[in-house]
Amino acid sequence: MRTVAGAGTAGCAVAVAVLLAGCADSATHPDPQRTAAAVHPDQRRTAASDSPPAAPSTVPGVDGEAAPDRVFTEADLKAALLPARAFGERARVTGTSLGGFGQGHGRGDWSGCAAARDLREEQFAFRGTSAARSVSLDPGSEDGEHVTVTLVSVPTGRAERYLEIRRQLNKTCPDVTVDTDAAPVQEIHKARDLSALGDEALLETSRRTGSDVEYDDAAPSCIVDVRVGGVLVMVDTSAGSDPDHSVSFAANMARRVRSALYRTDG
Repeated sequence: MRTVAGAGTAGCAVAVAVLLAGCADSATHPDPQRTAAAVHPDQRRTAASDSPPAAPSTVPGVDGEAAPDRVFTEADLKAALLPARAFGERARVTGTSLGGFGQGHGRGDWSGCAAARDLREEQFAFRGTSAARSVSLDPGSEDGEHVTVTLVSVPTGRAERYLEIRRQLNKTCPDVTVDTDAAPVQEIHKARDLSALGDEALLETSRRTGSDVEYDDAAPSCIVDVRVGGVLVMVDTSAGSDPDHSVSFAANMARRVRSALYRTDG
């Protein structure tokens, strides 16, 4: 992976999942438009004035309008990444990188699930042109929220297959035993489709639980995967973040992909 811009390191992992009430509710209720008022106060951003700009949770796709075999360059994808201000007034970019997508990219340790062996191998072999940006929403705060947005360009059929792999991994292995240095823990996965967001979209949630307090007390995490034609938009937020924020960020980025890459308004 080639780093082309950045200051500091992003505390956000590139991969997302379910915990605390916010993630749990989002994984069991089909409406992604829950208001911030419905979120437990402990899950809200530390500074309300720094909340991300309001964004639609629905964005049209481009299937039927764009050439299905079109693939964008790393430079194209980098130019389409949203600036820090799109994530809030205090947000600051901590890193931007090109390439490096593949090698099993995606949240979750599925190695303990024999039934998913073929899916894991297929995902591990997946490659695509990519650009990523990490953003700190509350610079200077040790526990501040982080967001990593990754854009991946492949032919439309390959993008469809990637989302299907993720759906099937979550469905085939919703509960996986993962070995750790301390003791085995359970990794619990869920995924659901989000309607009217790009050509298709998936909200993945996961959490770890076990005898080790480190995992029992760990906050959940979520990732939103959106397909706009042959471009995959992946929004990965730090553990404990409100999934509504993730959906909002993903909607903004999907709209940006439509306008900046596919030159389609609306």
